[in-house]
Amino acid sequence: MSFAEKLNDLRSPGNQPDPKKSAPSGWEPGIKYEPNGEWTVTTTPQPSLSDPESWKAAVESLGIEVPEGWSVRLVEARYDPAAWHRDEPGEDAYTKAIWRYKFSVHPSVNIANVDELLLFLDKRKDIKPLVQTKDDTYVVTISDMQWGKVDGGGSQEILENLMTSHVKSLERFKKLRKDEKIDKVLILLPGDCIEGTQSGGGMRLSRLDLTLTEMLRLYRRTTLAIVQDYCNTASSVTVVVVPGNHDEAIRTGNSLNTTYDDSHAVEGASIVADTLDAAGYKNVHFIFPQKDELTCVVETSGVTVGLVHGHQTRGKMQNYLANQALGRQSIGTADIVVSGHYHHFHAQQLGPTCWLQAPALDGGSTWFRHSNGVEAPKGMLTFVVGGGYWRGLEIL
Repeated sequence: MSFAEKLNDLRSPGNQPDPKKSAPSGWEPGIKYEPNGEWTVTTTPQPSLSDPESWKAAVESLGIEVPEGWSVRLVEARYDPAAWHRDEPGEDAYTKAIWRYKFSVHPSVNIANVDELLLFLDKRKDIKPLVQTKDDTYVVTISDMQWGKVDGGGSQEILENLMTSHVKSLERFKKLRKDEKIDKVLILLPGDCIEGTQSGGGMRLSRLDLTLTEMLRLYRRTTLAIVQDYCNTASSVTVVVVPGNHDEAIRTGNSLNTTYDDSHAVEGASIVADTLDAAGYKNVHFIFPQKDELTCVVETSGVTVGLVHGHQTRGKMQNYLANQALGRQSIGTADIVVSGHYHHFHAQQLGPTCWLQAPALDGGSTWFRHSNGVEAPKGMLTFVVGGGYWRGLEIL
C-alpha cells in the first residue's frame, strides 16, 4: 500500500462506497443466456418484491418481454441497507435501503391439479372391464428338450419334465376355452429338440444316453402326441418351428457345413405335419423357416410373434433385434419375440417389443452347475395374446 493510500485510509471515517458505481460486482443489471436455454436476469435496485407477478414486472422493467408459457423464478435476493442511489441523471446521490434480485426465466412446467386427478376415483365405476373373446390365442412354448442329454436324470427326466408340463398346459387351455372362449393355440418350438452329435465339434458324444435315431424318434413321437392333443381340443392349432444349434444336421469340426435350415428340429416337425395331414387333421397348420433362414414370424389375434432360437444373438438380444429392424428383417418387426437357448426364463420390454426367453425342459447342465453353482427351474412357457397385447404369463 502506498503512503497516499495509507493517508486516505487513515483520514476516512469508515466505509465510503463510490457513488459512481451503481451496483456491486456480479449484480450489474442485465440478462445472461444460459446453455440450457433459460435466462438469468439481474434487475435494477428494487423495493421488496413478494410474489411472482411483481417478479415478472421487475424483469420486464428492463425492457425484457417474458414469452408466453414461460415463468419467472426467484434465484437470489440481496438486501442493501445503505445503497447509493440517484433518482435522475445529474441529481445528487444519496443512500437508501434497496433489494437486488436475480431471476431465472424459463419455460413453465405443467403442474397437475391433484383435486382434479382425484375426481377420477369417482368415475372408476364407469370403466368397463376388458372383455376377452375367442379371438385371443393361447401360446405354448416347448424349448430345449435336448433328447439324449445325460445330465441330471437324462432322457427319463426330460420325458417327465415334458409330459408333466404338457398335461398342466393342456388343462390350462381347457379352462381358458371354457371361461374365456379362447379356441386357438399357437405352439412354438424354438429348437434344440435333441442334444445331437454335431454341436461342439462332436465333443458331447460321450455324454449321450440315446443314439441319434433314438433322439429323433422321441422328439417326433412326443411332439406328435402334444400337437395331436391340442388338435383334438382346439378349433385351430398353429405350430412354428426354428432350428437350434444342437439339432444342426452337419458340421465339419465345430463349423456349420450346410444351410441354416438343415435341422433335425425342422425335419422332425415336418414329419409330424405329414403324419397329421395323412390322418385327416384339417385344423392344424405348420410354419417353417424359409431356405437358409433361422427365424419365423407369425401373426395371430392381432399380435406379431417372432421365434428365434437365440444362439445367433450372442446374449445381446436388444442389439440383435435393433440390427434386424434396421435391416428390415421380419424378426425385427415382431411385437413379441420368443427365444430359447439360454435355459432360463427372462422377460424384458425393449421399446414396443417384448422379449420372452423360455426356460428349458432338459435335465439340466452339469457343466453349468460346476462352473456357476446354480441351475434355472424347468418349465413350459405359456401366455395369451390378443388385441395387440400379451397377458397371463405362466410357466408350467
